[in-house]
Amino acid sequence: MEFLDCEDEKITLCGLIQDLGFLFVFNNNKRCIAVSENVSLLTNTPLEKYLDLNIDIILAALTGNDKLDFETIEDSFNTSIFYRFTEKIIINNENYDLSIYRYNDHTYVEAEICNKNQLKPNRLYYYAKYLEENKTDIWKSLTNIIRQIINYDRVMVYQFLEDSSGKVIAESKSENIHSLLGYRYPEFDIPKQARELYTIFLARHTADIDGATHKIISNDRADIDLTKTSIRALSPIHLQYLRNSKVSASASFSIIKDGKLWGLVTCQNNTPLHVDLAQRHLCTFLTQFATNHHISNLLKKDIELQNTMHILEKDLKGDLLINRDTHDVLERFGEKIMHIMNADGLYLKYAKNEKSFGIIPDRNQLQEIHNFIKNDIGIISSNQYKFSSGINQLPGVMAAEILPQSDWKIYLFRKERLIEEIWAGKPEKHLQYDATKKISFPSPRTSFDAWKQITGNTSSPWLKIEISFLERIVFLIQQAIAKRNAEIEQLNKDLVRSNNALDTFSYTLTHDLKNPLSSIKLGAQMLLMKNDIPRELLLKLANNILDASALITEMIDKVHELSKSNSVALNLEILDPKSNILSITEIAKNQYGVDGLDFKMGEIIPIRGERTLIYQLFLNIIGNAVKYSSKQKNPKVEVYSTQSGTMVTYFIVDNGIGMDLQKENNIFDIFQRLSNSSGYDGSGIGLSIVKRIIDRLGADIRVESAVGKGTTFEIIFENAE
Repeated sequence: MEFLDCEDEKITLCGLIQDLGFLFVFNNNKRCIAVSENVSLLTNTPLEKYLDLNIDIILAALTGNDKLDFETIEDSFNTSIFYRFTEKIIINNENYDLSIYRYNDHTYVEAEICNKNQLKPNRLYYYAKYLEENKTDIWKSLTNIIRQIINYDRVMVYQFLEDSSGKVIAESKSENIHSLLGYRYPEFDIPKQARELYTIFLARHTADIDGATHKIISNDRADIDLTKTSIRALSPIHLQYLRNSKVSASASFSIIKDGKLWGLVTCQNNTPLHVDLAQRHLCTFLTQFATNHHISNLLKKDIELQNTMHILEKDLKGDLLINRDTHDVLERFGEKIMHIMNADGLYLKYAKNEKSFGIIPDRNQLQEIHNFIKNDIGIISSNQYKFSSGINQLPGVMAAEILPQSDWKIYLFRKERLIEEIWAGKPEKHLQYDATKKISFPSPRTSFDAWKQITGNTSSPWLKIEISFLERIVFLIQQAIAKRNAEIEQLNKDLVRSNNALDTFSYTLTHDLKNPLSSIKLGAQMLLMKNDIPRELLLKLANNILDASALITEMIDKVHELSKSNSVALNLEILDPKSNILSITEIAKNQYGVDGLDFKMGEIIPIRGERTLIYQLFLNIIGNAVKYSSKQKNPKVEVYSTQSGTMVTYFIVDNGIGMDLQKENNIFDIFQRLSNSSGYDGSGIGLSIVKRIIDRLGADIRVESAVGKGTTFEIIFENAE
């Protein structure tokens, strides 16, 4: 048995027009390909005679003259804002509205009878003014005006809801009929293809549900699409639906919002009554006028809410950026967020803490929500959430993970609303069987008596603007956390640099201070050992002691400076290290007892650096060169420099014990001593200090060495500002 759904009915290919006028259809060659069968009444000419006639000939027959030139009319479709040409004409002493329009490569010529009482155009201003002055309840005002224009018993505004069912939200009616205000209608009362048609063609009507209809006769018996034909007859199922609801005439005007069908102005009359083209055009215009007011009011409310949200976002962002305790900020703003979202409860979850406001579910239900959203990204919302355990008092749930794959979450809750809904008849389908066609199809509803239903386990729906607001709040929190993480990362980097610098100067206290202390010690010993010291030698010893003391003081100051700041600020300047090199070499000779050292100093080019670090750098490298050459038969150390552009390279060359660079581990690692260095004092700190200083100065260092043949250090400085 075949089943025919309401949505399968081809309502635009019904092949019938109402007994309100005549219809002609033309192809691209301007030849008539179809006519309504009643056209024979126009001139007592058989309808077959009209087929294949040129459009201008038929227009002349309809108007009684040849003033209408279709070529001019057709040009207006392409060059102006008008997609339908209309003009008043007289046929057999009756006033008609002539309409010419194009649809799907066909041209339609439609003649529709006018009502006896002609609409007065000058009333448009007053209708618009009435809507403007009564815009507080714009839909009620619209029903009042349209009922006055078409004189129907009932005019309703019918809004489509989220589940595609509908609800009467405004009504104007005669006193002798009962109200349908607030009544609900099921989705299947207006099938999908009907809604699509209402989006394309904004005004439909039937003057008499039991009135005569006329077939469309085409030359090739093809179905003619009547999507935009004003006098198209309604489908049999729709006509029966109107009969069952005790309506004899019907009209409707589409409410289009954002390009979608938002609702209908539905008009019903208990007796047959025609709404002619002029009336429909005016009602369509006023419907759109009211729709624009409705949209404007919604935008105004949205703007007010957005301004409130924006102020909260601004305050939240400011506090998040200033206050490092994100938890504290969120807890202070939690109640404000809850109220602005029209929520009854809010729950904040952190890694090791939580905070709630208002009414929230129990612990098991919170865990259930957590399990539900853990694999989702973004905002999850529902106004009909069903908990599997506990009392289901909060079906309105909106949830978001602040940090993915973490325990940072924000949940909002709304309480259940018990709604008593009144339906126009029980919302259920009944099937009817056609034994002739062997088809089952939905039967139009027969009962429209009030049927009450109490709806529970639902909350007020979450608005798009509310969802968007929570998305922005989550983004602000994520930004603050990311900024905080970036700050922590930077602090860690600064800490590493600080520790490195601290290490450098700490090593100085245990390693590099030995040299100036040795100089002081030697000077003091000579003063004690000799009674008659020549004045020249005395001055020299005193200067050595003073220089060594100054160096120690400077090094200690650096350590103290480091202890008060994140990193040591380097005071870079152009330095001439010649005197330091000579002093360091002399001290090293005395320290390691190298009396016969062959020391050569070539050209010494000034370099850009920090005074203390440069001293330490040469102290460690030259000190090592002297130390590891000290036991050679003819110890040699040479220091010189070269320049290439802004780059200055210093060479420190010795003929000491050397090293195997392929076998040795990184010689710059701390406490790393050479495998052949036994018998030489040292702790493996010197070259580590050298590497840290090189990094701090932005210099570079290279080493060439061979076991038993000595070592060459190259230090490359950048002298550019």
